[in-house]
Amino acid sequence: MEFLLYAGVELFQAYALANATVRAARIVDNVANGEAPRLGDVAGVALALTGADIDILPDHAINEAAHGVSNGTSELIEKAPEAVVQETAGAIVQKKADAYSARKGKNTFDVSPTVNVRFCDSDLKKKLGDPTRIPEESIRKCRSSEFLQVGDVIRAKKDLKWDCGTRINEGTFGELKERDESNKDDLWLVRWWDDTSAKKYAYSRHIKKCKPSEFFRVGDRVQAKHDMTTTQGVRISKGTFGKLKERRASDRKWLVDWVSVGNIHTKKKNIEKCTESEYIVVGDIVKATSRLKWKSGETVEKGTLGKLKQKMENGNWLVKWYDKKNKVGEKKATKKDFSKCKPSEYFAKDDIMALVHDLTFENGKIRVPKGTLCTYL
Repeated sequence: MEFLLYAGVELFQAYALANATVRAARIVDNVANGEAPRLGDVAGVALALTGADIDILPDHAINEAAHGVSNGTSELIEKAPEAVVQETAGAIVQKKADAYSARKGKNTFDVSPTVNVRFCDSDLKKKLGDPTRIPEESIRKCRSSEFLQVGDVIRAKKDLKWDCGTRINEGTFGELKERDESNKDDLWLVRWWDDTSAKKYAYSRHIKKCKPSEFFRVGDRVQAKHDMTTTQGVRISKGTFGKLKERRASDRKWLVDWVSVGNIHTKKKNIEKCTESEYIVVGDIVKATSRLKWKSGETVEKGTLGKLKQKMENGNWLVKWYDKKNKVGEKKATKKDFSKCKPSEYFAKDDIMALVHDLTFENGKIRVPKGTLCTYL
């Protein structure tokens, strides 16, 4: 009887741990995306500290528990910075997981769904393998400002000088071409946008990642800042969209492929860079704005994600819908049927992610700290 009772307690604790882990991860995800955490999740995590589980309590007990927790935690969530909330949630997950691991001799993620990632740190890749499987709820998508990667546009934070005599002035822009993984000081090869287009290495502490609005480069989507009439007599209305093709060295004008107008050289002061939300292109991730139904009878629910595959001649789009239930696949949709997703609303291959709490591997022998970066595979 004592054995059965112990086994029952162990089973209940494993279930409660998994549930608390999911709830805590949802809180972290809400905060990372600028959303208010659900009160039920806050209550569930708090109750998990005492071994209770909110999912098996009657409705009146849930309400009482949520009300009680809200008295002590709602102000914290409203006032505390993101790091504090993530630290609290992450600590709860790790504490419960470590306790479970110590009893069962398993890794901290044995009770959670896992995904493949590639850690950015070369030593971790060697120790843990490439790829590595970790809990899905243990990662969040990074904002662009939180990391550097090949292709990023950066600027020099101060005057830089190399032994060969090359000098780059503070504020000079450049593009990251490759990372020297053999150097632990985070060394990057930069093609500098100066008159010589020099390629020189620079430490990450000497450069700063630029916001998209701070620079122009080939491929950028732009719009006219005001009504213009070209020297050829072509009129371009304010707000007309275009795509940068190349910059002419002689006068530094940009060749812009204007919608419905074509290629015309334009001064930089006459154009402004579009934000990602202002345009849609093939490859964008979108979501259904309402429940969609086709003549074939197939449907996708509101909020279903999809990927733009092709723009049709009539202005409609071919969308590949990620609907696991109905498996709709590729279907035509009008522009009003979907809206462009924010980067925080989805995970995609090669996204840069960060751990929301510490993780342990090999029964606690290897601990990977919160904030460690990895690539989603």
